[in-house]
Amino acid sequence: MRIPAPFLFPRREGLIKLSFRETVPLLKSYAYSKVQPQFKAVLMVSIFLILTQHFILGVSLENAISVGICVGAAILGLSFFLEGLFLGVMPLGEQCGMRLPAKIGVIGVAVFSIIVGITATLAEPAVVVLQHQGSVIPAWNAPLLYLLLNRGTSWLVAAIAIGVGLSVVLGVYRFLFGWGFKPPVFIIIPILLVVSSIFDRNSILRPVVNLAWDTGGAATGAVTVPIILALGLGVVKTGGKSSNSSGLGLVTLASALPVASVLFLAFLISPKVPMPSDAASFFSGEEGQRAKAVYVAGSEENLVRIANAAVHSGDISREEFNMNFPGITNYERPVLGNYSVFSSSSIWGFFKIAMMAVVPLALALIIAITVIARDRILNADIVVLGIVFAAIGMFLLNIGMEGGITAISSQTGSSLKQAYRETYLTERTIVLKGFDENSLVTVPSEHGPQAYIYIPGEDGPVLERFIPSQLSSIYLDDEIVEQTYSHILPEKGRFSRIGNMGIYLLILLIVFFLGFFAIFAEPALAVTAVTVEELTTGIFKRNKLILLAAIGVGGGMALGFGRVLFSNLLPAGGIHLSWILVPCYGIALILTIFAPEDFSAIAWDTAGIATGPIAVPIMITTALGLGEDSLRADGAFGIVATSSVFPIIAILVSGIIDKVKSERALRSTNEN
Repeated sequence: MRIPAPFLFPRREGLIKLSFRETVPLLKSYAYSKVQPQFKAVLMVSIFLILTQHFILGVSLENAISVGICVGAAILGLSFFLEGLFLGVMPLGEQCGMRLPAKIGVIGVAVFSIIVGITATLAEPAVVVLQHQGSVIPAWNAPLLYLLLNRGTSWLVAAIAIGVGLSVVLGVYRFLFGWGFKPPVFIIIPILLVVSSIFDRNSILRPVVNLAWDTGGAATGAVTVPIILALGLGVVKTGGKSSNSSGLGLVTLASALPVASVLFLAFLISPKVPMPSDAASFFSGEEGQRAKAVYVAGSEENLVRIANAAVHSGDISREEFNMNFPGITNYERPVLGNYSVFSSSSIWGFFKIAMMAVVPLALALIIAITVIARDRILNADIVVLGIVFAAIGMFLLNIGMEGGITAISSQTGSSLKQAYRETYLTERTIVLKGFDENSLVTVPSEHGPQAYIYIPGEDGPVLERFIPSQLSSIYLDDEIVEQTYSHILPEKGRFSRIGNMGIYLLILLIVFFLGFFAIFAEPALAVTAVTVEELTTGIFKRNKLILLAAIGVGGGMALGFGRVLFSNLLPAGGIHLSWILVPCYGIALILTIFAPEDFSAIAWDTAGIATGPIAVPIMITTALGLGEDSLRADGAFGIVATSSVFPIIAILVSGIIDKVKSERALRSTNEN
């Protein structure tokens, strides 16, 4: 059936026509009002990162011009994207929520909600950030985590999308049938905590627990939150039985169920991957081990490539490589290409991501309205403009985040290590001539024997780990006549004089303020804060909600980074994420018992909303810069999870205090 153009784009009578001179001031004012808030928010966190890196950590910003251009792109992209959601995507979602239940029934709504949840998740910028972090995970340290973040990224995204889709179904049903907010929370969260605690006892599954909880925060961002809130509001406006007129409560489910789906995926494929081990054991030629290692790598060729990189990083020796891969002598150092966000391939990649993120979601909503509900799209011309704005915004935001915000936070994370970790300068290289096998000393360790070599130091010879790639040979007639070993002398950390504990506290203070400032740039949080102020008739101010969320996220980031740092002082295994989440969520659940229904939904939803497209990339990239120095391969993950739970506690405590004060004031008034 062909839908006539006037049906989609009805003519409007009585429109005021303006000349070009009259239009320009209006457009300038409109653009300024949309860009100015994003300019302040993004610039605030960017300046904090740059100043911290330069004045405290003593490291200058790399590629400053490129980073500055990309930060500007992020500001424009966020402005376009938010306006596009407001003009195009959200009205479509709300209209679907209003029209579909009466047309397709309960089962039809369930199917449609799953489709919308999946397409919205595919558009989330923060989920894309999670996908890009697989390259820093050593395959032998966390095989299952490596698998999910490399060749298994499509499985991971599918699991997250299915979790969000199911959460949208439950949320819409909650509004349709008047289900309370608290029962699902008291059922789902404890189950997730118990399963996470069990998985934490399994060395294969443990690293994935951190990733799973992070996906819950990453999945509820600038795309998912507005669309599911719009769906909820649409259902409520059609006479849903829920008393909650704000549409809140859906985000909590959208944060929790992806955790469950990722954990379930990990459980299904865990028997196919090997146990975490040292690199030599991972590449072993034993039949069972080799089959599992190939499954992780994807092919024998990929496994050889990973092993070749391990040779040059010093994780395995050439002899171990030859023993496990006989007949293969490719020792070429892996070549890293010069990546630029401004290259034609990168620009085309960002364009495709933007189109695939916005267009499928918009088409799903338009088809649901025009074909299934047989309704016309309200203000269709404005909606189309909004979809175009959203696509442009997603394109610019991806460029800005990749080359600007995440680039700065990654540099800051790497600079944080220099506060306590020794750095190596090529100009301080010592060359040892006359090297032979007798120069090495074998030292036992928890990962097996390790080769060390004596290096001249200020106070005499010092044992340092032997790195095969630093060994050079001089040949004559295909025979080695001399071998030399190069060692770069380390330079002490910038703040080594205050000791490790003092340095760790300094780092935690920095990341607290990093999380604090990042929240002010979160787009969905500002919208939610306005909703909360209206819902509470001005009692709970929007600025108070944002401040509490900022304090909570800052505190959660500090706790998450503390887990990474202090794990370095503990034996292998470190501090498990469940040791933090179980007591924190336990406190949140207890506080929820005493908090009003609507206010509980506000607190729990804010936790998911606060970790969005700005905060999540900053958390993960900063943690990756620091976390690769951790004894744990999963050190960079779990930060989003700890940053999500603290805002719940902070807002619930504040709400309960306000409630008690109000009751006392009312009681005092009645007595008088």
